[in-house]
Order: sequence, then C-alpha cells, then structure tokens
Amino acid sequence: MNKAAYLLLAWLLPGPLPAQQEIPLLRPEERQAVDAQADDFNHALAPVLATAAKSTVRVWAGKRRLAYGTVVADGRKILTKFSEVGGAAGALRVEAGDGAVRPVTIAGVYQNEDITVLSVEGEPLVPVKWFNEEPKLGGFLTATQPGGQPAAFGVVSVLERNLRETDKAFMGVQGDWHFAGPGVKLQEVRPDSGAAAAGLRQGDVILRVKDRPISGMLELRNALTGLAPGSRVPMTVSRGEKQLTVEILLGNRPEMPQLSNGRLNVMEQMGGPTSRVRDSFSNVIQSDMCLAPDQIGGPVVDLQGRVVGITMARADRTRSFVMPSASVTKLLESQPLDPAQMKVAAREVPGSRRGNPQGQQEPFQPGMEASDPDRMRRHLEDMQRLMDRMRAEMERLEQQQR
Repeated sequence: MNKAAYLLLAWLLPGPLPAQQEIPLLRPEERQAVDAQADDFNHALAPVLATAAKSTVRVWAGKRRLAYGTVVADGRKILTKFSEVGGAAGALRVEAGDGAVRPVTIAGVYQNEDITVLSVEGEPLVPVKWFNEEPKLGGFLTATQPGGQPAAFGVVSVLERNLRETDKAFMGVQGDWHFAGPGVKLQEVRPDSGAAAAGLRQGDVILRVKDRPISGMLELRNALTGLAPGSRVPMTVSRGEKQLTVEILLGNRPEMPQLSNGRLNVMEQMGGPTSRVRDSFSNVIQSDMCLAPDQIGGPVVDLQGRVVGITMARADRTRSFVMPSASVTKLLESQPLDPAQMKVAAREVPGSRRGNPQGQQEPFQPGMEASDPDRMRRHLEDMQRLMDRMRAEMERLEQQQR
C-alpha cells in the first residue's frame, strides 16, 4: 500500500488510523506498512499542530480522564465541556503536553453551550491564538492532543448553523400528508401559535407564502427556512369557496418531546460512544471527525495550523460539532454563570439528549400495555420525529449538491 493509498483511506475513515481504526483482512506485512505510513502521516501533521498543542490540556479527576481543554485569556483560564467535568468526584487537575500538572477549579459555566471555565492555580499556561474566519465547506480539520499528535481529523461537512430548536421560527400548524394539493391542508393549528392568532383553522389550505406557490409540506417548510422568530409572513389561504390573505407572526419553536425509552439515543450510539450533551448549541460547524467523548473541549486547527474553533460534542458515528473561533471569542465577552448556582445532576440543555449508557429501557409500568392509547400516541410522535430528522438531513444533502 503506497502513501497515496493510505491517505485516501485516511480520508475515508475519519480519525487517527493506527490505534482507533482497525482495517480488517490485512496480512502482517500490510499491517506493518499501514502502521508505518500512519506514523509518517502523524509526523507530517506535527508542525501544523505544534502551536495549538501548547494550548491543549487533558482534564483529570483522580485516575479518570474527563475531557480536553483549551487554554484562553492570560493562560489562567481553560474552556472545557461542562457535562463531562461538572459532576466529577474529586479534585480537578489539568495536564499539559510537557507533562506539567496544574490544579484547577470551576470558575464559571456557560450553561446553554455546555461549556465551563476552569481557573488554573500556579504558573499560567500558553493561551490559544484564535483565527476568526469560518472554515470552508470540505476544508481539512484536525483536533489536537496536548503532546502534538492529532486526536482526530476530518473535513467540514456542514457550515455554521444553529442547532437550538427553540431559536428557530415556528408557525404552529401540522399539515395533512394525505392531501393531494394544490397547497397544504391544515390538519391541526396549535393554540397560542402565530397561525391561531392569525385566524387559521383546521381544514384551511395554504396556497401561497408571499408570492410563492406552495405545493406541499416540504415546500411550505422551505418557504419559511431562514426566517427568524418575530418575522411577519403574508399567506394566501383557501377556506371553502373563499380565499383569504392573512399575516402570520412567527414565534419560537417549542421544545420537542424526547423519544421514549431512549430509542433515538441507542441508535445514535451504535457507531460508538457519544457525548452526553450533544446538541442544542447556538452556532457550530459539523465535521466527520471521530472523537471520543473524553477528547472533547480542545482546539481544532486547519491545514495552516490556525485555531478555527473548539470541539463541542461527538454526536454520532459521522457527526462531531465544533464551535467556531469567532463564536468562542464572542462567548468569552459575556459573563458566565456562578458555578454555585449549578446542579449538574439535574442539568439538561434544552433539546439535548442525555444518554442511557447501557441503552436500557425504562422500567415497565402497570397500565402501559401495548393497547394503551397514550403509549401508541408516543410511538407515533417518535416516528414523526425520526421522519422529520431524516427529511432535514435529506434537505441538507440536496443543498450541498446544488
């Protein structure tokens, strides 16, 4: 296997290949060649990672590694993942690439982003230097280890976006998927929504959004894409023999119910361990880097060695999230919460899914037989959420291919 072939394999299998990615059916001499070329590849990345590695630390509690961290400010502050370190038993400490160990304490929490600020005791460490330009789609990214090796590498698969459902615009209707059109026939109008306030009713048919004809639910969703809560949208609606023009004030999307029995969580963990808090971030880049949950929190660099962000979460087999440097810089301008006000055990980022590590189902409760209408309704809601997620992923893929 030549070096070009190995590099191609590395691109197809995100993450450092030698210890984390096993290639089946290799003869001993092929395995030896792959290991040697993996060492060459990591050695080639060393100059790219050298500067950022000085600002990367491992966070420990006792003998357990909790996360990575990024040194900021004057070298006496470290950013890392709150859900991984906030509830740890025992004193916290960080280990730099040169082996230096510093005691640390939790100084503040950015709860909505699942980030905590650690205060370093003793001599300061080397603070990171941010590069605030957004990486390009398909750009190469590497997450650093404190010693200068890559923790994982991959590419930018989706540009910056908001994962917080409650920050997205919400109209408050559910369409009839069996309606043949034209337009969207409303099967339900949620009370206290912008649609209800505008007078829309069950059975109304939305024909146009502004001047755009609507052919179905996906077309309606696309017409509202990019609009923020608080936007006013004129629509043409058919009600029996009449056509009405209404103006709808879009609100914030409500929190969605979580999948019962942890089923979606089990599906997401099938590709390996995932972060306990892995969504609802306000601004992230998506990458195919394959990071372990205890490697989250460190810097991410481009091919020029510029720090373009920090790792936020391992979401599933193919998705990891990175907060861009510009967003991190802006976040640091705000005041974090006092850690004394936080209770990690009860903490839940809105819309996030904390995993049941063993994928165990909830205990059976009397009255929850399969014929129970409430249980059937929850199952239908679960299926609808899965369908919505698959449609959203398909739409993103189609947009990338255009």
